[in-house]
Amino acid sequence: AGPAPIIAIFSSEGLVVRKSGTEQAPITLRGAGVAVRSVQVKADHVVVDGFTAEGGVGLQLQGNGLTARGNTVRNTTTDAISCDTRRDSLLDHNTVVRADGSGILISGERITVQRNDVSGSVKKNSGDADGIRFFGQGHRIADNIVHDISMDGYSDPPHPDCFQTFDNSAPSTSDITISGNRCTGVGQQCLIATAVQAHQSHGIHFVGNICSIGASQAVLLEWFPDVEVRDNQIGGTKLERGISLMNGSVNG
Repeated sequence: AGPAPIIAIFSSEGLVVRKSGTEQAPITLRGAGVAVRSVQVKADHVVVDGFTAEGGVGLQLQGNGLTARGNTVRNTTTDAISCDTRRDSLLDHNTVVRADGSGILISGERITVQRNDVSGSVKKNSGDADGIRFFGQGHRIADNIVHDISMDGYSDPPHPDCFQTFDNSAPSTSDITISGNRCTGVGQQCLIATAVQAHQSHGIHFVGNICSIGASQAVLLEWFPDVEVRDNQIGGTKLERGISLMNGSVNG
């Protein structure tokens, strides 16, 4: 037998994975709390389980059938957990603290984001500070806690939102379910979804969430049709309306 295949490489930036597993036999990296600056995966069917990533670029996942479970990501220099996939990936039970940008950023198709705790996002080198941003099709975002993202202490403050998508400079978005999440202590909206009419983003189910926020409305939709907002608890110190549907957000 030849030498064992190299699965992962440690660099100055952290752990880099380029070898794929299979759907039946994924490669599992078990961190058991081991501290690294970052974990970067460019492969298919890899599980990243139980690492602590701090001070680097966080968890960057690109491929199909990927899983990040039980990781802690803190004080990153960019979005804390980013996942770009075309098929069936999972972000489950991770803790994200003080990302520079978004705590979690997903793009592609059929990503499940569940039971994560995201807090304290900041705007340093990034353009904004958010909880979870989503782009693409068929995502399920459920039972997450997004909390304590402030606008205070900036000369040019961010616009913190719990959940955000837009297609003026990103792929169109459709068939998204956002359910059972808790959004508290966040400076602006619970959900903001904006689109350019020609791109035809559509279809969000925003159901059973708890929103306590700092904006004048909890849900803001613009050029975003076919959105269902149902059975949510909405409140905030500056709240003027629960839901605002604007400019072509028809069939709501």
